[in-house]
Amino acid sequence: MGKNQKLVGSMWKSFQKSEIGGRITLFALLALFLVNGLSRVSQKSDFLDYYHASERWQSGENLYKFDVAYELQNTIKKWEDLFLPENAKLLSDLQNQTATYIYPPLFSFLLLPLTYFGENIASGVHSVINFLALCGVLYLFSKPEKFKIKLKNIEWVLVLVLLVNFRYLESHLQNNQVGLLLVFLVLLSLTVKNDISAGFLLALATSVKVTPLVFLAIFLYERRFKAMLWFAVGMIFWNALPALYNPTYTLAMSKLWIDEVLGNALSNPLLRSWKNNQSLPSTLAKYFISGADFVNQPLYRMPYVSLELGTVKLIQMFIILGFGMPLLYLLKMKDRKWEITSLLFLASALFSGISWIHSFVICIFPAYLLLSKYQVGYFSKKEKISLGFIFALPLITHRTFVGGVVEGIFLMLSILLYTGIALYIFILRDSLKIHEHRN
Repeated sequence: MGKNQKLVGSMWKSFQKSEIGGRITLFALLALFLVNGLSRVSQKSDFLDYYHASERWQSGENLYKFDVAYELQNTIKKWEDLFLPENAKLLSDLQNQTATYIYPPLFSFLLLPLTYFGENIASGVHSVINFLALCGVLYLFSKPEKFKIKLKNIEWVLVLVLLVNFRYLESHLQNNQVGLLLVFLVLLSLTVKNDISAGFLLALATSVKVTPLVFLAIFLYERRFKAMLWFAVGMIFWNALPALYNPTYTLAMSKLWIDEVLGNALSNPLLRSWKNNQSLPSTLAKYFISGADFVNQPLYRMPYVSLELGTVKLIQMFIILGFGMPLLYLLKMKDRKWEITSLLFLASALFSGISWIHSFVICIFPAYLLLSKYQVGYFSKKEKISLGFIFALPLITHRTFVGGVVEGIFLMLSILLYTGIALYIFILRDSLKIHEHRN
């Protein structure tokens, strides 16, 4: 028995160290994600919100349907009003169609070809696109020279990247979201050397969802002014496409998006401040504004203290400034491109209006950067322990380990927000520490 155990142990060590072993494990994980995504195409997902928004292009209906949200806000004054029979339809509309599509008009326009298929087939096609985007991200990671990184056993690094982001990736693929595609477009734009391609790729990502706009800071940091110019041209180009299809409708929906989504909704802490929303605005609303989450706040005895909306917005502004100022300082330092990129990815989820669990799939790049440094023995023992805890926290607070009830408590407290903040502080501290050492 002892000899057999030693043999198995020796084989496992060889497997761990081998390139083939890493590839087998990597392909197995990818196959799991692909099957998991395709097996859920018949279930309700975020993709259906995109799909129905695309259908409204053909019928000429309002893409965003905020009217129901405003009617509900005027009708329901306390949480008990939710359960009145006359408000049942309003609540159902809010959960199933109102404000479920909050992206610019272009994204729903680009998905128009999928509306010629049934919901399940279209969902399957979009799921495959998601999977290919994940493969594209991993392909870029497999070229560490693009990020000025030296790696050994890169296959195992990619395996670890997938594992520490497993909760986010699983949620993203199940919800058939768009985050992975945006991550791929952003990373591609920041690694490609051609300014035209870089500008058009980042413009496409920004035209799909506004948050990639923050990565213009990287072009500015690198003084790629031509790329910034082509970004502006790309924004005009991409947003002109739907105008060619239906100019009147495009202009009307673009104005509505600017006024209701960009100008109001995304800056409002009350927008969909539900349990699964882990963003800073949502967290402050759950903590301090009565009625932000009619369903869950009473269950968890929230808010802790009732504050005015203006006060909460002020708190939110000071927190964002507190995290943003050090980032501005980093922009003045040399050789910090990928650290800044990691911080911008995190900021795009932490401080946006809506960040569900799957929104934190953006952690895939910060995780890659940190695991690469970890692998080459860059961090001290205490730093490795701290980083391991930060990576483990989203996994051990999953219902698989703590059960649905405890997971609900963690989500209501916005555990993923604090995990993201811890990751943000870790990267920021590490970047500044290197600077001090070099000087």
